[in-house]
Amino acid sequence: MLLPVIVGMAAFEERIAVLLQQPHNGHGRGDVIMWAMVGATVACTAAANLISSRRAGSLVVSLGLLLASAALVHAGGGLTDLHFSFFVVLGLISLYQEWLTLVLSVALVAAHHIVVGIIVPELVFSETQAFQHPVFFGLLHAVFVLAMCAVQLAYWRFIRRAEDETHSVQERAAEKLRRREERYRALVQDSCDVISVVDRDGVIESVSPAVQVVMGYRPEDLEGTSYHALIHPEDLTAMQAFHGSGASERRAEVRTRHADGTWHWHDVTLRDLTDNPAVGGIVISHRDVTERREFQDLLQHEAAHDVLTGLLNRGALLKALDQAVDALPAGRRLAVLFIDLNDFKPINDTLGHEAGDNLLIAVGHALQRSVLGADVVGRLGGDEFAVVLGDITAPDNAIAVATRILSALSEPITIGATAIRCSASIGIADTGPDRIGVDELLRRADAAMYQAKRAKDTGWAMHSDNPAVSAGG
Repeated sequence: MLLPVIVGMAAFEERIAVLLQQPHNGHGRGDVIMWAMVGATVACTAAANLISSRRAGSLVVSLGLLLASAALVHAGGGLTDLHFSFFVVLGLISLYQEWLTLVLSVALVAAHHIVVGIIVPELVFSETQAFQHPVFFGLLHAVFVLAMCAVQLAYWRFIRRAEDETHSVQERAAEKLRRREERYRALVQDSCDVISVVDRDGVIESVSPAVQVVMGYRPEDLEGTSYHALIHPEDLTAMQAFHGSGASERRAEVRTRHADGTWHWHDVTLRDLTDNPAVGGIVISHRDVTERREFQDLLQHEAAHDVLTGLLNRGALLKALDQAVDALPAGRRLAVLFIDLNDFKPINDTLGHEAGDNLLIAVGHALQRSVLGADVVGRLGGDEFAVVLGDITAPDNAIAVATRILSALSEPITIGATAIRCSASIGIADTGPDRIGVDELLRRADAAMYQAKRAKDTGWAMHSDNPAVSAGG
C-alpha cells in the first residue's frame, strides 16, 4: 500500500523541481512576493505567542497558515495540486469556530488568487488559460473554498446546536440536583428529627443542627464522640446488636441522655448505608417521644390500677397472680390473702362517702407497709383487698403477714376530726404441694375469709382440707 504513495511523492517532488527551474516572467516580483509571505508567516508565528486574546490569536495564526500555504503554491509555480493546501489550512482554521476568522480567511484566499494572479499569474496558476483570466480562476477557486466553508459552517451549526442542547440538559439536571440538595438541606436543618451519621464503631461523623433543639448539644460537641455514650445502659444492647446483625434497617425506642443529664425516650431508626459512597456510614434518625411514652405509661398505669387507692385493680391483680403461679419454682409455695373490712358500710353511711374513700386509701397504705417489696397488693373492689405472697416456704410465712396487716389496721385512722379504728377478716390459701390452679386458689382464699368472719376471734383463717384446722388462735 505504501508503494503508490512513495511513487506519487517522488513524481510530485520531481515536478516541483522542474517548475522551480523554469524561467518565468516577473521572476523578480515573484521572489519579492514569495519571500514577503515567508517573512510574514514567521512574523505571525512569533506574534501568536504574544497575544492573549483568543480571537486576535486565531486571526494571526490563520494569517500565518494562509501565507505559508500561499508561499508553498508560489514555490511550486502555481501547481494545482499545491492549492489543496489551502483546503487543509482552512479546515484547520475552522477548528477555531470563529466566524470572523473564517470569513476573513476566505476573503484572503480569494484576494490572494485574484491580486497575485493579476500581478504574477505564473505564481498562482499552472494553466496557460488561467494566465489570461486570473480574476475568473481566482473567483472559481473562491467558490470551491466557499463551498467547503459552507459545509464547515453547517457542521458548526450542528455542533453548536448539539452543544447547546447538551448544555441545556446539563443545566437542567444541575438545577434539579441543586434544588433537591437545597430541599434536603432545608428539611434536615429544620426537621425536628435528629439525623446522625456514625461509622461501624459508633463514632459520630456528622449530626444535624436539630440536635441542639432536641437534645441540647451543639453538633460540633458530638462529632467525633461515641454515639453509644448517649444511650441508656439498659437499652445499649439492642443498639449494639444492630452493628453485627447484618440487617439494613432497624427501629427501636431507647432512652438517650439529654445535655442536662436527664433521660428522654427517642424513637430511633438505623439504616446501614456504609456501602453507599455518598454516605459511607450508618444513618441514625431519632425523635423525642418522651411525652407520648409518658402518656402511654400513664394510660397503662390507669388501666392496671385502682383510681382511688393507686393499688392494682382486680384485673391487674389476677394477671399478676397468674404470672406468679406460672413462674413459681419447684418445691416453693405461693399464698393469697383475701382481706375484707369489717363494718365498713356503717362507717361510710355515718361519716359520708368522702370519709369512706379516705379510709380505703389509708387501708391501702397500711397494706403496702405490711408486706415485702416483692409482694403484690391490690383492691378487688368495694372494701375488699388481696395480697399475693410470691414465694413462701411454709404457711406460717403467710400467717405472719396477715398478723402484721391486722396489727396495722388496729391503729387509729384519723379521718377529718374523727379517729377510726378499723378491723378486717383475712382468708389465707396457698398452692400447697399439689400446685393447685389460680381459680381454686382464689376460691379457697375466699372461703377462708368467710370462715374468719364467722370466727370473730383472731381475724384470719387458713384454708385447710381438714375443717378442724382452719381459724388461727
